[in-house]
Amino acid sequence: MRLFCLITMLLLSIVGVAMSQSSAPHLTELSAKQKFVGLSHIEVDLGQRNTLIVGFNRYVQVQARKNIDSVLHLFVANYIAVEDTTQSPTRATHALFRLGETDRALALRYTPQPTTNFRFRDDDKPVEVKTQQDTLQIVWTPATAQAIPTDFSIYLLLNNLHDIERLLQAGGINQKLQKALEAVQQYKGHNLTSPRLAYTLLQGEDGKSKVVQPGLIGSPFLNIQPSIGVGLIRNQWVPSFNLFLSIIPNQFQRLGYGIGYTSTFFFNQSTTDGSFQVFRNDFLSAGISLYGRKKDNQTTALGREVASFYVGMPVRRRGSYFEANTIRMGGTAYNNGLLKVQPEIYMNGFFKKVYPGLRLVVGF
Repeated sequence: MRLFCLITMLLLSIVGVAMSQSSAPHLTELSAKQKFVGLSHIEVDLGQRNTLIVGFNRYVQVQARKNIDSVLHLFVANYIAVEDTTQSPTRATHALFRLGETDRALALRYTPQPTTNFRFRDDDKPVEVKTQQDTLQIVWTPATAQAIPTDFSIYLLLNNLHDIERLLQAGGINQKLQKALEAVQQYKGHNLTSPRLAYTLLQGEDGKSKVVQPGLIGSPFLNIQPSIGVGLIRNQWVPSFNLFLSIIPNQFQRLGYGIGYTSTFFFNQSTTDGSFQVFRNDFLSAGISLYGRKKDNQTTALGREVASFYVGMPVRRRGSYFEANTIRMGGTAYNNGLLKVQPEIYMNGFFKKVYPGLRLVVGF
C-alpha cells in the first residue's frame, strides 16, 4: 500500500494531472472570468499545465505586487508546517493565503474527486490519477479580515501545491510575469496601462503573448429587453408586447436610462353579429432601471433588474379605452428571473380620473 501511494504521488507531480487537464488557457473558457476577481486579467502558462493568473482593476496594482517569488517562499514555509498529510493525494486543495502588514493567514479547503480514476501500464501496478488541480489564491488583506478584495488577487493553478517548490528552484515566476508586463507596455493598439481600459493578456509557455477583448471600462452599452405580458386594465386582462431599450453609462453604473414601446390588445365582442374585435393601443414610454451587481460586487448584472420606473403617453389609440391625454406610470416592483411584476396607474391629464393597473411580464 505504501508503494502504491508513493507511485501515485510521483505520477501526480509528473504526468497524472497533465493527462487530465485541458491545454487551452483558462481565461478562454466560457464564463471563466467570473471565477477570478478584477476587471483585467493576465494569464501566464508556467509549463506542465501549471498557470499563473493575475486579476486586477488597475495596472499599477500589478506593478506594486510583481515580486511573487518572495510571497511564494513564505507560502511554502507556512504550508509545509500545517499540511495535512492524511488527506487523499488525489483531492483538490484550495489555499487562500492572506498577507497583512504584520501577519499572515492560510486557509485550506479540500475537495475530494467525484470519481476514482486509475492508469494502467503493462507489468505495473494500477496508479490512481488525480483529475483536479490545486489552487493557491494570494490576497493582500489583514489576516483577520473576512471579506476578500475584489480588485486584485493572484492565482496559481497547479497540478499539486508542491509544484511551487519546483517552480522556485527552476528560477521562479517573476521573470515570466515581467515578460507579460512588458507585453502590456509595448502593446500597439491601446495604452493598456491606463486605468480606463480592461483587457485579458494570454502568455504561452514559449513567452509569446496576445491581448484579447481590450476596451474602455467606461464605455456605455445598450441593454435590449423584449418581452410579452398580460395586464389588468379597466377590470380586463389584456395581452401586450413590450420592448425596452436601456443605455447604461458603463459597467460600474447600476442605473440605466431608456425608452420603451408597449402594444396592448383589447378584445371586444360585437353586440350585432357576435364577432370579436381587436383594439390595439400603443404607448411610448421613458424611464429608468436599477440593476443588481454580479458576484464580483462591482460590475452590473443586466439580467437582474432590481426596480424600474417609467412614464408613457399613447401614440396609437383604437376604441374608447384611452383618452388622448392619458398618462401611464408604472415600474418593476418584483423580478424573479424572466418574470416581472409591474404595478401601473393610468390618468387623464395630471392625476385626473386615476385608475390602477397591473402587468405581468415575461422576458426573452
